[in-house]
Amino acid sequence: MLVKSPEIDRLDRRILDIIVDEGRISWKELADRVHLAPSSVADRVRRMESSGVIQGYQARLDRKALGRDVRAVVDVALPPGLTPGDFEDVLAQREEVALAMYVTGPADYTIIVDCVGAEGLDDFIRWLKTDGGVARTESKFVLRPVVG
Repeated sequence: MLVKSPEIDRLDRRILDIIVDEGRISWKELADRVHLAPSSVADRVRRMESSGVIQGYQARLDRKALGRDVRAVVDVALPPGLTPGDFEDVLAQREEVALAMYVTGPADYTIIVDCVGAEGLDDFIRWLKTDGGVARTESKFVLRPVVG
């Protein structure tokens, strides 16, 4: 069964662009920026929320202000016998994990972690290989974000 996606027009896209960048913008300011009445903007946002186009709102945190000054990308290969579900359950317990993705290719997972120094990354990788039970890891330090 195909689910029809909601109709999204240029105004909806403009509204989405603004609230992605400024999630706490007021209805009035958002309406002024897209040249609509606040009630019309509210109706459009509520329609996109109820249809699932907008799935939620979140705060962006400054990882460095939280003491997590090292960001790394870690590729992980699981050994035979370790199921993705089991690994995901264990991985979800680690606070360093900012994002984990089940991927195709030589790795089974690509994980973005925010650690306290290089020592924190070393601790995380050691944990992956012992308690996490992974077969192989490959990590890369993130020098700077470019998009996103």
